[in-house]
Amino acid sequence: MSKPRKNAARAQQGFTLIEIIVGIVTLGISIVLLSVIIFPQAQRSAEPILQSRAATLGQAILDEIMSKSFDENSDRSGGAERCGETGATSCTLEVDFGPDGAGETRDRFNDVDDYDGLNDTTSPLEDALGDEIAARYSGFGYAISVCYSDSSGECLNTGAISLFKRVEVTVTTSLGQDFQFSAIRGNY
Repeated sequence: MSKPRKNAARAQQGFTLIEIIVGIVTLGISIVLLSVIIFPQAQRSAEPILQSRAATLGQAILDEIMSKSFDENSDRSGGAERCGETGATSCTLEVDFGPDGAGETRDRFNDVDDYDGLNDTTSPLEDALGDEIAARYSGFGYAISVCYSDSSGECLNTGAISLFKRVEVTVTTSLGQDFQFSAIRGNY
């Protein structure tokens, strides 16, 4: 009968101090690896979705702008005359880009350079019709710049007027990533 007691005592001995220390160290290393390698991936997994939304928003803004007239002084009834041509009115100077008047709002913009300096980073985003789109683009913002450019899209010196305007839209995601989209509008 003494043998069963000896085996029963061994079964109830538990872990040794070395086994406990090795277990704690292994657990610590595992937690560090999880927090350094795997947990940051959860945030990065949203990046492709935000990039796709930024591209969609940037394209929508560019589409809206490119549907407008080249210049305030362009002929809007058939395009028989272009601003800057012989006998026609001159095109708007770059220093005069932006809304035509202090009260002109986005829904009244009628030419490409009216959008120069327009940015929206704090208020709920709206589309061209004034409908709120903040639910889909929560935390997003955009800024628009317009300049006269050459045919390759390089901005010209201030004061120079050309047959091209470059429109650049910078979309900022809720993670603070900036994406730039640009297009060239010709005087036609």
